[in-house]
Amino acid sequence: MSIRTKLLLFVLCAFLANILLVYGYYNLFLSRNISDFNSNVHEQLQAETNRIAEEIGDRNDFADALRTIAQQKDFLIEVSDENGSLVFQSGEALGAHVKNSAANLFHVGDNVYLLKVTQTMQLSNIAAYGIAWDIFIAELLIIFIILLFSALPIYWGFAKPIISLYKNMAHYKDGFQPERVVRDDEIGLLQNEFVTLTETIEKEKQKQHMIIASISHDIKTPLTSIMGFTERMKKTSLTPERHEQYVDIIYNKSVSIKNLIEDFDDYLNLHIHSGLKQQRISVDKFCAILRADYEAELMENGVDFSVRADCPDEFLFIDVSKMRRVFGNIIDNSLKHFMDQPPSIAVSCSKQLDKVCFSVEDNGVGIPEQDLHKVFDPFYTSDKGRTVAGLGLSICREIVEACGGKIWASQNKAGGTSINISLPG
Repeated sequence: MSIRTKLLLFVLCAFLANILLVYGYYNLFLSRNISDFNSNVHEQLQAETNRIAEEIGDRNDFADALRTIAQQKDFLIEVSDENGSLVFQSGEALGAHVKNSAANLFHVGDNVYLLKVTQTMQLSNIAAYGIAWDIFIAELLIIFIILLFSALPIYWGFAKPIISLYKNMAHYKDGFQPERVVRDDEIGLLQNEFVTLTETIEKEKQKQHMIIASISHDIKTPLTSIMGFTERMKKTSLTPERHEQYVDIIYNKSVSIKNLIEDFDDYLNLHIHSGLKQQRISVDKFCAILRADYEAELMENGVDFSVRADCPDEFLFIDVSKMRRVFGNIIDNSLKHFMDQPPSIAVSCSKQLDKVCFSVEDNGVGIPEQDLHKVFDPFYTSDKGRTVAGLGLSICREIVEACGGKIWASQNKAGGTSINISLPG
Protein backbone atom coordinates (compact mmCIF):
# COMPACT_ATOMS: atom_id res chain seq x y z
CA MET A 1 0.00 0.00 0.00
CA SER A 2 1.43 3.38 -1.01
CA ILE A 3 2.15 6.19 1.46
CA ARG A 4 -0.44 8.36 -0.29
CA THR A 5 -3.12 5.75 0.35
CA LYS A 6 -1.99 5.32 3.95
CA LEU A 7 -2.15 9.08 4.53
CA LEU A 8 -5.63 9.29 3.03
CA LEU A 9 -6.79 6.43 5.26
CA PHE A 10 -5.16 8.07 8.27
CA VAL A 11 -6.91 11.40 7.60
CA LEU A 12 -10.23 9.59 7.07
CA CYS A 13 -9.82 7.59 10.29
CA ALA A 14 -8.87 10.73 12.24
CA PHE A 15 -11.93 12.54 10.85
CA LEU A 16 -14.25 9.66 11.75
CA ALA A 17 -12.68 9.37 15.21
CA ASN A 18 -13.21 13.10 15.74
CA ILE A 19 -16.86 12.81 14.75
CA LEU A 20 -17.43 9.79 17.01
CA LEU A 21 -15.73 11.45 19.99
CA VAL A 22 -17.66 14.70 19.54
CA TYR A 23 -20.88 12.75 19.17
CA GLY A 24 -20.11 10.73 22.29
CA TYR A 25 -19.23 13.87 24.24
CA TYR A 26 -22.49 15.45 23.11
CA ASN A 27 -24.60 12.46 24.14
CA LEU A 28 -22.87 12.01 27.50
CA PHE A 29 -22.55 15.61 28.61
CA LEU A 30 -23.70 18.38 26.31
CA SER A 31 -27.17 17.05 25.47
CA ARG A 32 -28.17 17.10 29.15
CA ASN A 33 -26.75 20.60 29.63
CA ILE A 34 -28.47 21.86 26.51
CA SER A 35 -31.76 20.29 27.59
CA ASP A 36 -31.49 21.84 31.06
CA PHE A 37 -30.55 25.19 29.58
CA ASN A 38 -33.45 25.11 27.10
CA SER A 39 -35.84 24.18 29.90
CA ASN A 40 -34.61 27.13 31.96
CA VAL A 41 -34.86 29.47 28.99
CA HIS A 42 -38.37 28.21 28.24
CA GLU A 43 -39.45 28.62 31.85
CA GLN A 44 -38.09 32.16 31.93
CA LEU A 45 -39.77 32.96 28.62
CA GLN A 46 -43.06 31.47 29.85
CA ALA A 47 -42.87 33.55 33.02
CA GLU A 48 -42.17 36.65 30.93
CA THR A 49 -45.10 35.79 28.65
CA ASN A 50 -47.41 35.37 31.66
CA ARG A 51 -46.28 38.74 32.98
CA ILE A 52 -46.92 40.42 29.64
CA ALA A 53 -50.37 38.81 29.36
CA GLU A 54 -51.25 40.02 32.82
CA GLU A 55 -49.91 43.51 32.05
CA ILE A 56 -51.94 44.02 28.86
CA GLY A 57 -55.10 42.35 30.10
CA ASP A 58 -58.28 44.51 29.63
CA ARG A 59 -56.26 47.20 27.82
CA ASN A 60 -57.60 48.40 24.50
CA ASP A 61 -54.15 49.82 23.65
CA PHE A 62 -52.39 46.49 24.10
CA ALA A 63 -50.92 46.80 20.61
CA ASP A 64 -48.84 49.81 21.57
CA ALA A 65 -47.67 48.14 24.75
CA LEU A 66 -46.71 44.93 22.90
CA ARG A 67 -44.88 46.89 20.20
CA THR A 68 -42.81 48.63 22.85
CA ILE A 69 -42.03 45.33 24.61
CA ALA A 70 -41.02 43.67 21.30
CA GLN A 71 -38.57 46.46 20.57
CA GLN A 72 -37.11 46.43 24.06
CA LYS A 73 -36.82 42.66 24.47
CA ASP A 74 -36.08 41.76 20.82
CA PHE A 75 -39.08 39.41 20.86
CA LEU A 76 -41.36 38.31 18.07
CA ILE A 77 -44.89 38.89 19.50
CA GLU A 78 -48.04 37.61 17.80
CA VAL A 79 -51.67 37.96 18.92
CA SER A 80 -54.50 35.80 17.53
CA ASP A 81 -58.24 36.06 18.18
CA GLU A 82 -60.63 33.29 19.08
CA ASN A 83 -60.93 32.26 15.42
CA GLY A 84 -57.16 31.88 15.09
CA SER A 85 -56.79 34.97 12.92
CA LEU A 86 -53.65 37.00 13.43
CA VAL A 87 -54.64 40.45 14.71
CA PHE A 88 -51.24 41.76 15.75
CA GLN A 89 -47.54 41.08 15.05
CA SER A 90 -44.43 42.93 16.07
CA GLY A 91 -40.73 42.07 15.74
CA GLU A 92 -38.83 40.00 13.14
CA ALA A 93 -37.23 36.56 13.07
CA LEU A 94 -34.97 37.11 10.04
CA GLY A 95 -31.72 35.12 10.17
CA ALA A 96 -32.76 33.31 13.32
CA HIS A 97 -31.46 29.78 13.80
CA VAL A 98 -32.81 29.01 17.30
CA LYS A 99 -36.36 29.80 18.42
CA ASN A 100 -37.99 29.43 21.82
CA SER A 101 -41.72 30.16 22.16
CA ALA A 102 -44.26 30.55 24.96
CA ALA A 103 -48.02 31.42 24.91
CA ASN A 104 -50.79 32.60 27.22
CA LEU A 105 -54.33 33.97 27.02
CA PHE A 106 -55.43 37.46 27.93
CA HIS A 107 -58.87 39.18 27.92
CA VAL A 108 -59.90 42.54 26.58
CA GLY A 109 -63.53 43.00 27.45
CA ASP A 110 -65.44 39.98 26.30
CA ASN A 111 -62.79 39.01 23.76
CA VAL A 112 -60.15 36.36 24.39
CA TYR A 113 -56.79 36.59 22.67
CA LEU A 114 -53.82 34.24 22.40
CA LEU A 115 -50.47 35.86 23.09
CA LYS A 116 -47.44 34.09 21.55
CA VAL A 117 -43.96 35.33 22.41
CA THR A 118 -40.94 33.97 20.44
CA GLN A 119 -37.35 34.51 21.48
CA THR A 120 -34.95 34.25 18.52
CA MET A 121 -31.19 33.67 18.48
CA GLN A 122 -28.50 33.31 15.76
CA LEU A 123 -25.74 30.67 15.85
CA SER A 124 -23.17 33.46 15.96
CA ASN A 125 -24.52 34.21 19.41
CA ILE A 126 -24.53 30.58 20.50
CA ALA A 127 -22.25 31.53 23.39
CA ALA A 128 -25.45 32.73 25.00
CA TYR A 129 -26.29 29.09 25.62
CA GLY A 130 -23.20 28.80 27.82
CA ILE A 131 -21.88 25.68 25.99
CA ALA A 132 -19.80 27.16 23.18
CA TRP A 133 -16.72 27.25 25.38
CA ASP A 134 -17.30 23.65 26.46
CA ILE A 135 -17.51 22.53 22.81
CA PHE A 136 -14.31 24.41 21.99
CA ILE A 137 -12.39 22.86 24.89
CA ALA A 138 -13.76 19.41 24.08
CA GLU A 139 -12.68 19.70 20.44
CA LEU A 140 -9.16 20.75 21.49
CA LEU A 141 -8.92 17.76 23.81
CA ILE A 142 -10.19 15.40 21.10
CA ILE A 143 -7.65 16.70 18.57
CA PHE A 144 -4.88 16.37 21.17
CA ILE A 145 -5.90 12.77 21.94
CA ILE A 146 -6.02 11.87 18.23
CA LEU A 147 -2.57 13.39 17.62
CA LEU A 148 -1.18 11.71 20.73
CA PHE A 149 -2.33 8.26 19.66
CA SER A 150 -1.27 8.94 16.05
CA ALA A 151 2.26 10.02 16.94
CA LEU A 152 3.52 6.51 17.70
CA PRO A 153 2.20 4.86 14.47
CA ILE A 154 3.49 7.80 12.42
CA TYR A 155 6.92 7.48 14.01
CA TRP A 156 7.18 3.70 13.66
CA GLY A 157 5.52 3.60 10.25
CA PHE A 158 7.20 6.53 8.51
CA ALA A 159 9.78 8.47 10.53
CA LYS A 160 11.77 5.51 11.88
CA PRO A 161 12.14 3.75 8.46
CA ILE A 162 13.36 7.02 6.92
CA ILE A 163 15.85 7.50 9.77
CA SER A 164 16.94 3.87 9.32
CA LEU A 165 17.45 4.42 5.60
CA TYR A 166 19.54 7.50 6.33
CA LYS A 167 21.66 5.50 8.79
CA ASN A 168 22.07 2.69 6.24
CA MET A 169 23.37 5.22 3.71
CA ALA A 170 25.81 6.57 6.29
CA HIS A 171 26.92 3.07 7.36
CA TYR A 172 27.39 2.00 3.73
CA LYS A 173 30.13 4.59 3.47
CA ASP A 174 31.88 2.68 6.28
CA GLY A 175 31.57 -0.65 4.46
CA PHE A 176 28.34 -2.04 5.95
CA GLN A 177 25.95 -3.57 3.42
CA PRO A 178 22.24 -2.61 3.90
CA GLU A 179 19.52 -5.25 4.01
CA ARG A 180 16.21 -5.50 2.16
CA VAL A 181 12.91 -4.84 3.94
CA VAL A 182 9.49 -6.43 3.54
CA ARG A 183 7.14 -3.51 2.85
CA ASP A 184 5.48 -2.47 -0.38
CA ASP A 185 5.15 1.30 0.01
CA GLU A 186 7.47 4.00 -1.30
CA ILE A 187 9.79 3.78 1.71
CA GLY A 188 10.19 0.02 1.23
CA LEU A 189 10.78 0.46 -2.50
CA LEU A 190 13.35 3.16 -1.80
CA GLN A 191 15.17 0.97 0.74
CA ASN A 192 15.21 -2.03 -1.60
CA GLU A 193 16.30 0.11 -4.55
CA PHE A 194 19.14 1.42 -2.41
CA VAL A 195 20.13 -2.18 -1.58
CA THR A 196 20.00 -3.07 -5.29
CA LEU A 197 22.16 -0.05 -6.07
CA THR A 198 24.74 -1.03 -3.45
CA GLU A 199 24.80 -4.60 -4.79
CA THR A 200 25.39 -3.26 -8.29
CA ILE A 201 28.17 -1.01 -7.00
CA GLU A 202 29.79 -3.95 -5.20
CA LYS A 203 29.66 -6.05 -8.37
CA GLU A 204 31.22 -3.21 -10.33
CA LYS A 205 33.93 -2.93 -7.70
CA GLN A 206 34.65 -6.65 -8.01
CA LYS A 207 34.73 -6.31 -11.79
CA GLN A 208 37.17 -3.40 -11.51
CA HIS A 209 39.37 -5.44 -9.20
CA MET A 210 39.30 -8.27 -11.73
CA ILE A 211 40.21 -5.84 -14.50
CA ILE A 212 43.20 -4.66 -12.48
CA ALA A 213 44.16 -8.26 -11.69
CA SER A 214 43.78 -9.25 -15.35
CA ILE A 215 45.90 -6.34 -16.54
CA SER A 216 48.51 -7.16 -13.93
CA HIS A 217 48.60 -10.87 -14.81
CA ASP A 218 48.35 -10.68 -18.58
CA ILE A 219 50.87 -7.86 -18.94
CA LYS A 220 53.30 -9.03 -16.26
CA THR A 221 54.07 -12.37 -17.93
CA PRO A 222 55.09 -11.11 -21.41
CA LEU A 223 56.66 -8.01 -19.90
CA THR A 224 58.85 -10.19 -17.67
CA SER A 225 59.92 -12.15 -20.73
CA ILE A 226 60.72 -8.96 -22.62
CA MET A 227 62.84 -7.69 -19.72
CA GLY A 228 64.60 -11.03 -19.37
CA PHE A 229 65.54 -11.35 -23.04
CA THR A 230 66.57 -7.68 -23.14
CA GLU A 231 68.94 -8.26 -20.23
CA ARG A 232 70.45 -11.25 -22.04
CA MET A 233 70.99 -9.21 -25.16
CA LYS A 234 72.78 -6.53 -23.10
CA LYS A 235 75.04 -8.74 -21.00
CA THR A 236 76.14 -11.56 -23.27
CA SER A 237 77.64 -11.87 -26.67
CA LEU A 238 75.09 -13.56 -28.88
CA THR A 239 75.33 -15.17 -32.24
CA PRO A 240 73.37 -13.40 -34.97
CA GLU A 241 70.92 -16.28 -35.05
CA ARG A 242 70.30 -16.13 -31.29
CA HIS A 243 70.08 -12.32 -31.40
CA GLU A 244 67.43 -12.50 -34.11
CA GLN A 245 65.58 -15.18 -32.15
CA TYR A 246 65.49 -12.96 -29.04
CA VAL A 247 64.32 -9.99 -31.10
CA ASP A 248 61.48 -12.09 -32.51
CA ILE A 249 60.48 -13.23 -29.02
CA ILE A 250 60.50 -9.65 -27.73
CA TYR A 251 58.43 -8.53 -30.73
CA ASN A 252 55.89 -11.33 -30.27
CA LYS A 253 55.55 -10.57 -26.56
CA SER A 254 55.04 -6.90 -27.39
CA VAL A 255 52.33 -7.84 -29.88
CA SER A 256 50.64 -9.90 -27.13
CA ILE A 257 50.60 -6.85 -24.85
CA LYS A 258 49.27 -4.69 -27.68
CA ASN A 259 46.49 -7.19 -28.42
CA LEU A 260 45.57 -7.34 -24.75
CA ILE A 261 45.29 -3.56 -24.53
CA GLU A 262 43.15 -3.53 -27.69
CA ASP A 263 40.84 -6.09 -26.07
CA PHE A 264 40.35 -3.83 -23.08
CA ASP A 265 39.76 -0.84 -25.35
CA ASP A 266 37.13 -2.78 -27.29
CA TYR A 267 35.45 -3.93 -24.09
CA LEU A 268 35.27 -0.40 -22.68
CA ASN A 269 34.13 1.10 -25.98
CA LEU A 270 31.28 -1.39 -26.25
CA HIS A 271 30.05 -0.21 -22.84
CA ILE A 272 30.52 3.47 -23.62
CA HIS A 273 29.30 3.59 -27.23
CA SER A 274 26.07 1.86 -28.15
CA GLY A 275 25.97 2.94 -31.82
CA LEU A 276 26.42 0.24 -34.48
CA LYS A 277 26.94 0.60 -38.23
CA GLN A 278 24.46 -2.08 -39.17
CA GLN A 279 23.82 -3.04 -42.76
CA ARG A 280 21.84 -5.64 -44.69
CA ILE A 281 23.98 -8.50 -45.95
CA SER A 282 23.20 -11.98 -47.26
CA VAL A 283 24.27 -15.07 -45.37
CA ASP A 284 26.16 -16.33 -48.45
CA LYS A 285 28.19 -13.11 -48.69
CA PHE A 286 28.96 -13.04 -44.98
CA CYS A 287 30.13 -16.68 -45.07
CA ALA A 288 32.35 -15.80 -48.01
CA ILE A 289 33.92 -13.05 -45.87
CA LEU A 290 34.63 -15.57 -43.09
CA ARG A 291 36.28 -17.94 -45.60
CA ALA A 292 38.45 -15.16 -46.93
CA ASP A 293 39.43 -14.08 -43.39
CA TYR A 294 40.45 -17.45 -41.96
CA GLU A 295 40.50 -20.35 -44.44
CA ALA A 296 43.98 -19.90 -45.95
CA GLU A 297 45.69 -19.00 -42.65
CA LEU A 298 44.13 -21.86 -40.70
CA MET A 299 44.75 -24.44 -43.42
CA GLU A 300 48.39 -23.36 -43.55
CA ASN A 301 48.67 -23.93 -39.79
CA GLY A 302 47.19 -27.41 -40.08
CA VAL A 303 43.68 -26.61 -38.89
CA ASP A 304 40.79 -28.25 -40.75
CA PHE A 305 38.52 -25.25 -41.32
CA SER A 306 35.15 -25.23 -43.11
CA VAL A 307 32.23 -22.84 -43.57
CA ARG A 308 28.80 -24.20 -44.58
CA ALA A 309 25.64 -22.18 -45.21
CA ASP A 310 22.32 -24.05 -45.40
CA CYS A 311 20.38 -20.82 -45.97
CA PRO A 312 22.57 -18.75 -48.31
CA ASP A 313 19.68 -16.58 -49.54
CA GLU A 314 18.69 -15.32 -46.10
CA PHE A 315 19.68 -11.79 -45.04
CA LEU A 316 21.21 -10.42 -41.86
CA PHE A 317 21.08 -6.89 -40.45
CA ILE A 318 24.40 -6.59 -38.58
CA ASP A 319 27.52 -4.53 -38.10
CA VAL A 320 29.75 -6.58 -40.41
CA SER A 321 33.10 -5.40 -39.06
CA LYS A 322 32.14 -6.06 -35.44
CA MET A 323 30.57 -9.42 -36.30
CA ARG A 324 33.83 -10.41 -38.04
CA ARG A 325 35.52 -9.59 -34.72
CA VAL A 326 33.07 -11.94 -32.99
CA PHE A 327 34.01 -14.90 -35.17
CA GLY A 328 37.68 -13.96 -34.90
CA ASN A 329 37.53 -14.03 -31.10
CA ILE A 330 35.69 -17.37 -31.12
CA ILE A 331 38.19 -18.96 -33.50
CA ASP A 332 41.17 -17.58 -31.58
CA ASN A 333 39.70 -18.98 -28.38
CA SER A 334 39.27 -22.41 -30.00
CA LEU A 335 42.90 -22.44 -31.19
CA LYS A 336 44.07 -22.12 -27.55
CA HIS A 337 42.31 -25.30 -26.41
CA PHE A 338 43.41 -28.06 -28.77
CA MET A 339 45.23 -31.14 -27.49
CA ASP A 340 47.11 -33.75 -29.55
CA GLN A 341 44.36 -34.54 -32.07
CA PRO A 342 44.34 -32.81 -35.49
CA PRO A 343 42.53 -29.49 -34.87
CA SER A 344 39.23 -28.88 -36.58
CA ILE A 345 36.93 -25.82 -36.65
CA ALA A 346 33.61 -25.89 -38.51
CA VAL A 347 31.28 -22.91 -39.03
CA SER A 348 27.72 -23.73 -40.07
CA CYS A 349 24.63 -21.61 -40.64
CA SER A 350 20.94 -22.56 -40.77
CA LYS A 351 17.50 -20.95 -40.56
CA GLN A 352 15.44 -21.66 -37.43
CA LEU A 353 12.01 -20.03 -37.40
CA ASP A 354 12.66 -16.31 -37.92
CA LYS A 355 16.30 -16.49 -36.78
CA VAL A 356 19.56 -17.17 -38.61
CA CYS A 357 21.71 -19.40 -36.40
CA PHE A 358 25.49 -19.81 -36.65
CA SER A 359 27.47 -22.52 -34.90
CA VAL A 360 31.25 -22.60 -34.48
CA GLU A 361 32.33 -26.15 -33.47
CA ASP A 362 35.80 -27.34 -32.51
CA ASN A 363 37.23 -30.65 -31.35
CA GLY A 364 39.26 -29.19 -28.50
CA VAL A 365 39.30 -30.10 -24.83
CA GLY A 366 35.79 -28.75 -24.27
CA ILE A 367 34.27 -27.00 -21.28
CA PRO A 368 32.62 -28.71 -18.28
CA GLU A 369 28.82 -28.68 -18.48
CA GLN A 370 28.48 -26.70 -15.25
CA ASP A 371 30.75 -23.94 -16.60
CA LEU A 372 29.14 -23.42 -20.01
CA HIS A 373 27.03 -20.49 -18.79
CA LYS A 374 30.15 -18.71 -17.47
CA VAL A 375 32.28 -18.60 -20.61
CA PHE A 376 30.93 -15.18 -21.68
CA ASP A 377 31.51 -13.58 -18.30
CA PRO A 378 34.39 -11.11 -18.23
CA PHE A 379 37.65 -12.73 -17.12
CA TYR A 380 36.31 -16.30 -17.00
CA THR A 381 38.90 -18.95 -17.81
CA SER A 382 38.77 -22.74 -17.90
CA ASP A 383 42.48 -22.81 -17.11
CA LYS A 384 42.57 -23.57 -13.38
CA GLY A 385 46.15 -22.32 -13.22
CA ARG A 386 44.94 -18.77 -13.82
CA THR A 387 42.67 -16.64 -11.68
CA VAL A 388 41.79 -14.21 -14.46
CA ALA A 389 41.52 -14.28 -18.24
CA GLY A 390 40.90 -12.11 -21.27
CA LEU A 391 37.75 -10.48 -22.59
CA GLY A 392 37.36 -12.09 -26.03
CA LEU A 393 34.11 -14.01 -25.50
CA SER A 394 32.69 -11.26 -23.29
CA ILE A 395 33.23 -8.83 -26.18
CA CYS A 396 31.46 -11.32 -28.46
CA ARG A 397 28.38 -11.30 -26.24
CA GLU A 398 28.31 -7.49 -26.13
CA ILE A 399 28.42 -7.26 -29.93
CA VAL A 400 25.87 -10.01 -30.60
CA GLU A 401 23.37 -8.61 -28.08
CA ALA A 402 23.85 -5.10 -29.48
CA CYS A 403 22.83 -6.52 -32.89
CA GLY A 404 19.67 -7.99 -31.32
CA GLY A 405 20.91 -11.59 -31.13
CA LYS A 406 21.85 -14.19 -28.54
CA ILE A 407 25.00 -16.22 -27.97
CA TRP A 408 25.53 -19.36 -25.89
CA ALA A 409 27.92 -22.29 -25.54
CA SER A 410 27.28 -26.03 -25.64
CA GLN A 411 29.17 -29.31 -25.87
CA ASN A 412 29.33 -31.12 -29.20
CA LYS A 413 29.65 -34.76 -30.23
CA ALA A 414 33.37 -34.45 -30.86
CA GLY A 415 33.93 -33.58 -27.19
CA GLY A 416 34.77 -29.98 -27.96
CA THR A 417 32.84 -26.75 -27.60
CA SER A 418 30.18 -25.21 -29.84
CA ILE A 419 29.56 -21.47 -29.74
CA ASN A 420 26.06 -20.75 -31.04
CA ILE A 421 24.84 -17.39 -32.30
CA SER A 422 21.22 -16.54 -33.09
CA LEU A 423 20.63 -13.37 -35.13
CA PRO A 424 17.40 -11.78 -36.39
CA GLY A 425 16.84 -12.48 -40.09
